[in-house]
Amino acid sequence: MSKLESLPYACTAIAAILSPILVGSITDRFFSAQKVLAVLMFAGALLMYFAAQQTTFAGFFPLLLAYSLTYMPTIALTNSIAFANVPDVERDFPRIRVMGTIGWIASGLACGFLPQILGYADISPTNIPLLITAGSSALLGVFAFFLPDTPPKSTGKMDIKVMLGLDALILLRDKNFLVFFFCSFLFAMPLAFYYIFANGYLTEVGMKNATGWMTLGQFSEIFFMLALPFFTKRFGIKKVLLLGLVTAAIRYGFFIYGSADEYFTYALLFLGILLHGVSYDFYYVTAYIYVDKKAPVHMRTAAQGLITLCCQGFGSLLGYRLGGVMMEKMFAYQEPVNGLTFNWSGMWTFGAVMIAIIAVLFMIFFRESDNEITAIKVDDRDIALTQGEVK
Repeated sequence: MSKLESLPYACTAIAAILSPILVGSITDRFFSAQKVLAVLMFAGALLMYFAAQQTTFAGFFPLLLAYSLTYMPTIALTNSIAFANVPDVERDFPRIRVMGTIGWIASGLACGFLPQILGYADISPTNIPLLITAGSSALLGVFAFFLPDTPPKSTGKMDIKVMLGLDALILLRDKNFLVFFFCSFLFAMPLAFYYIFANGYLTEVGMKNATGWMTLGQFSEIFFMLALPFFTKRFGIKKVLLLGLVTAAIRYGFFIYGSADEYFTYALLFLGILLHGVSYDFYYVTAYIYVDKKAPVHMRTAAQGLITLCCQGFGSLLGYRLGGVMMEKMFAYQEPVNGLTFNWSGMWTFGAVMIAIIAVLFMIFFRESDNEITAIKVDDRDIALTQGEVK
């Protein structure tokens, strides 16, 4: 993959750093969340439509980055709208969130398999998927106006610190939230290895149609998303978060020993793919629920944006960079070995060890049980401190 080809993949990570906290802080203070969501969807539709018309990278990339800036805040916004309007977050949110996974699968089928099934040419090398994205964004913009009203909960002075979401950083004074935040950031780095390397690894070890088989991860995500309320009620949020970390490490363990040489090792590849859905649900979906419980009402959108910033922003970006450097400097063979161009076992071992260390840190330092999880108290003096009004 050339440097130009790799740049678009960094857009969402860059956007996750630049946009969600800004939008979250404004939404928490001035505008109803569903209206901000509608505006972002309409803006994204226009940007993606114009991106689809470009024929040069210089024209395409800035529009794609701008589109990403409108998309990434919608993760925190949709979470906040859902959390504010369901009677039981732990029970109801996974049922809503699972529709996003189904939509992910549907988009892949619509752009990948459906045209060929209907007798049309493959549309993946064309701009049609981009136009489908633009149309979907416009429809979602209209739909957003029919969502329950989710008015702003916060008041107070608006300055540059608030606009950048620095007021939400006050939540990190809670020791358990700080441990959770730090571990989430660290986990995003080895998790990024799956996104950038799994397809190439599965293809190189002999799995045919690896892209198609990787959708099994989304199908397992549906099942475990729906089962998540049972697990959080039965075992508690800490154990479910820890289970998400453990299954991610086991997934890389399966990849270490997987191959297409025999039935058992081939089965390990499929088990690794299936565990992706488990680890993502149990850690990140549960993480959104935990943040909603910990953040005071007037900071919930900004708090969700803070997690997006640290995980899908800085964490993912560093993970992409770290993974690329490790593959190039440590795990690339000078000459193919047994048909492989990379030491994949070494790479997955590195990722598994990273996750295992994070899991141990989380288990030792995160000490909050479910009956102790309450919203962090942030009073007027705390808000004034973040805005520089108290010396």
